[in-house]
Amino acid sequence: MLASPAIYAIGTAVPANKISQAEHFSILESANGLSREEKIRIRKVYSHSGIDYRYSVLPEFGQEDHADNIIFNPANHRPSAGVSVRMSLYEKHAAELCEQAVRSCVAQLDDDLLSQVTHLVTFSCTGMYAPGLDIQLVQRLGLAYSVERTCINFMGCYAGINALKTAHHIAVAIPNAVILVTGVEICTIHYRKSEEQDQVVANALFADGAAACVVSRKKLKRDCENEINPGRSELPTVRPNNVILAMTNFYSEFDPAGNDEMVWRIGDLGFELRLSSYVPMLIRKSIFGLVEKLFAKAGIAQADIAFYALHPGGRKILEVCEEALHISKEANKYSYEVLQNYGNMSSVTIFFVLQKMLQSFSNDDEGKRMLACAFGPGLTMESMIMEIAHA
Repeated sequence: MLASPAIYAIGTAVPANKISQAEHFSILESANGLSREEKIRIRKVYSHSGIDYRYSVLPEFGQEDHADNIIFNPANHRPSAGVSVRMSLYEKHAAELCEQAVRSCVAQLDDDLLSQVTHLVTFSCTGMYAPGLDIQLVQRLGLAYSVERTCINFMGCYAGINALKTAHHIAVAIPNAVILVTGVEICTIHYRKSEEQDQVVANALFADGAAACVVSRKKLKRDCENEINPGRSELPTVRPNNVILAMTNFYSEFDPAGNDEMVWRIGDLGFELRLSSYVPMLIRKSIFGLVEKLFAKAGIAQADIAFYALHPGGRKILEVCEEALHISKEANKYSYEVLQNYGNMSSVTIFFVLQKMLQSFSNDDEGKRMLACAFGPGLTMESMIMEIAHA
């Protein structure tokens, strides 16, 4: 039995439609109805996004605007899609994408891992329906109908760490538990044509993806012999190693000053995001105090942290985190890589970063600590400390 609950494996998935940021912007730029000033402003947002590619469940985001597009209509060929249309798209794609991430994850473990799962924790903030994602996954994965299910909904980009914290608490309370944690975000179905700065930024940043991991205090078998194909050629091939991530400490806090700066609400024509330019400044002001409290709780100092996994909410957010935490861009390189190649996939994005880091570690890193942080509405900041351990 492990002293602390650990992440044994991480799987990720993206939809088939790979969207070039430059091509997507060129479609916007050529659309009717934009003034020269609006085009310049949108070009600035896209060119400073730090993103080269994103993925969407809908191919239309990388194609010329035409009348039968469902969501992406920059030339106003048809009225904006309503909430019911967007939720139908979410329900159509969410479970399949999530299942791909789970399959990639459990393929790194023992063949009968799914039969050992006692708890399922799902998270998402871009769609809801009932019977929901949790029940669909139980059926698609062949889990026991009696598996205990916990659903974390509508928390925003920090929900992934909250889901890990939930799994941690379950594993502490029930040492033999095997917890499958999985989430999916289909952000692109909430695209809305608007020249308002907040919506322009959201349109330029967000993308679709799914992630999964297995958490337990039990000793689980690893399959370290074979390379795992995650199911999409765009995703890196995963070769499991003997390293796991023991989750030791968590700390969460919100800054009420950000109540109106990052907002996620359900409107008549879709989910509406307010993401003001003040958010990075709030993070810069608050993040060091947050992690100091986490370090105090863990009984360590920042000098004891060897690695950083920061939610790539945007290039500016990564830069202010580096400034506030006094770390280099190199120490934050995996977050930049994920942002560049996938965009901001909301709550699942941190798992893409953690997956890259987990695969980079070796037995020589055993005992080293990693800090992970994510941010969302509130303004809420979730943080955790993990220790690299040998499986």
